Amino acid sequence: METDKSMSANPLDEADVEPWLRLYDHLAGTLEASGSPEALRTFRAFGPRRRAHAHGRLSRECQRLALEIEDIGVCPVGGRVPQPGPTRQATLDTDYEILAAAFERCAPIAQKLGNVALKRWLLGRARMHRQHALFLQT
Repeated sequence: METDKSMSANPLDEADVEPWLRLYDHLAGTLEASGSPEALRTFRAFGPRRRAHAHGRLSRECQRLALEIEDIGVCPVGGRVPQPGPTRQATLDTDYEILAAAFERCAPIAQKLGNVALKRWLLGRARMHRQHALFLQT
């Protein structure tokens, strides 16, 4: 039987911490990028509320991810300053594609921890961000 949370049975390995922190950093970076002048032009082409909707969704995801990361015992990330990646990608669709991959990398860790609900959320977000990247490419 699958359980939503069984942290005591499956402790988090040291190697599993980095993907969570990178995911948080990618999410915070995409949130920041969604307010850039390039993003504003891109979103404006898709409608007046598209940018506000995307920014709001990313903000809510960032809040939930911070709670989930703390809940699984990685570390408190509420006041964490996101660490920059090697270089920020030039296009918003690429940012969303990288974000989708980061969500996917954490799903097997959530499965290993026995947190099925978190795994489903991570895979759902990955799928949604991949679709958003494809939408922005059109």
